[in-house]
Amino acid sequence: MTITQTDIDACSKVLGSPQSSDASSWFWNLRDAASGRVLAVTVTTGVDLGDGPTTIVSAQTHQGYVELHDVTGLLPIEPDEVMFIAKRDDRFSSLVVGASGTCSQFANIRPSILRADLNDLDPAALMAALQLSLAENIIETL
Repeated sequence: MTITQTDIDACSKVLGSPQSSDASSWFWNLRDAASGRVLAVTVTTGVDLGDGPTTIVSAQTHQGYVELHDVTGLLPIEPDEVMFIAKRDDRFSSLVVGASGTCSQFANIRPSILRADLNDLDPAALMAALQLSLAENIIETL
C-alpha cells in the first residue's frame, strides 16, 4: 500500500487544505490559537533512498522534529488527528498529528501489543496499545 491522492484528501478533511503542494508533496502549517501550538507537517511521496520510492512524513514543532520513513498507510481519527503508519518486518511505527498542533510518535511496536489484555499490559506500554489499537485493522493489511 502506498499513499495516494485519496489518502491526502482524507488528511485534508481532518487537517484542512494543505498550505502548499505539488505532484509529490503536501505541507500543512497547523496553528492552535488557544494553546499557541504550531505544527508543520509534510508528506512526501516517491522519495528515492536507493531501494525504491518511499513516503516520508515529517512533523516539526517548537520542541523538535520527527520523521517517519516508509509510510504505507494512514488513518484519520475523528475529530482532529491523522495517524501515519509504517510497517517493517514484524514491527510497526506511527506518527500521529492533530489539527490542534498535537504530535505523537510510537516506534518499533510489536503487533502482539494490540491483542494484549490491557489489564495485563505493563503501564509503560499502555499508551501505545491504546493509541495504536485504533489502527489495528489497517496494520493487519500492511
